[in-house]
Amino acid sequence: MKMWVQAYTTALPADMDKCLAVWSQIMSGSRSWPSWDDLKDEVDTFFSPQSEREWAQAQMQRMTQGAQSIETFLNNFIAMKQARKVSDDYAFSVLVKAVKPEIIREVFIQGIDEGDFDSLRNQCRSVGQAMERVAMIRSQRHGWVNNAGGSH
Repeated sequence: MKMWVQAYTTALPADMDKCLAVWSQIMSGSRSWPSWDDLKDEVDTFFSPQSEREWAQAQMQRMTQGAQSIETFLNNFIAMKQARKVSDDYAFSVLVKAVKPEIIREVFIQGIDEGDFDSLRNQCRSVGQAMERVAMIRSQRHGWVNNAGGSH
């Protein structure tokens, strides 16, 4: 709705004024017609930063590392967290569920302060990068063994 209001503010001001005024009346049950500024304020309030934060939290809950590198995943996660001003406590609990289980398990084995988001992020990055390097070395070594075995 807010995007619609912004998109058509200059395009159809007379028709939009009428439509939005009727919508406002239906929603409020009032018989007085609001000014355009009052109506825009009402729409802005409806789409407040709180609503954006709730949307960001819902998006973050759906995020999982999957096949992404730890660096790519954490960059995306941090960008969402910062853009929507999500709290460290909330981000901590979501990140624990979103990162690959083997990484989180190792982070907790090494020890982490519960609720310290920055520490969790840094340890996930460190452990995840180490695990990715090991996986890369193992896959290269496996290729070397297969190639060496085929030459006999």
